[in-house]
Amino acid sequence: MRIPEKRRIDIRNLILQEKTVSVEKIAKRFNISPITVRRDLEKLQERGLILKVHGGAIAKDNLMSEPVFKERINLYKEEKKRIAVEAAKRINDGDSIIIESGSTCQGLVRHLVNKNNLKIATAGISVAEELLELLNIKNDFEISVCGGILRAGSSIYVGPHAVGFFKSINVDKSFIGTVAISVAKGLSTATQFDAELAKAIIDSAKEVILLADSSKFETESYINFMPLTEINEIITDNKLDMKIIEKIKKLGVKITLV
Repeated sequence: MRIPEKRRIDIRNLILQEKTVSVEKIAKRFNISPITVRRDLEKLQERGLILKVHGGAIAKDNLMSEPVFKERINLYKEEKKRIAVEAAKRINDGDSIIIESGSTCQGLVRHLVNKNNLKIATAGISVAEELLELLNIKNDFEISVCGGILRAGSSIYVGPHAVGFFKSINVDKSFIGTVAISVAKGLSTATQFDAELAKAIIDSAKEVILLADSSKFETESYINFMPLTEINEIITDNKLDMKIIEKIKKLGVKITLV
């Protein structure tokens, strides 16, 4: 998918988060001209995703959760596939793991068919659906889904029930995604719900492996929830800027490019 399409998804997510956003703010945030902003808003309104108003845009009250996830899953498909293949190599027979949520983590499930005797927990609804299909083939897998509050636009369970579930288990490895990655500020996400869930997932694992395509780097979302130094390994695609790679290595964090 083209970069303008990803930008429109990011603009829509900003509008969902802040409810009302001006053309000026969008232009400054994404370093684009006001004319480009207006064109993007027109495209989003044509799809019924936002309401365009004088000077900006507002979130629609009836926005559904799935369209955002469906749009996001179509971005960087080849890169995500390579990341998933590499991530599967970190999983040994008999491991207990968490596959958090999101499109990159979802891709990992498709490469577990040759693994044996796994215990897998997830917060992701789409990940759970993939795991259910796998369970029909792998009867030695134990699958757990945390349950909780459904957050619009994300295909994920959040809230106290979800957090409590992950605090109650101990696993060998957690495979996580993220909304944004900054070398200076670490991982960030859009809501407090997401941040609390991510912390619980990270704390429950002996080893934390971040799966993220290169577009996520040197970006920021609303809430910072973990420095990069708490990650054992980052698996990303080979389009990541070398300067960013060197900064991450200086932090002592393992980074694998595919």
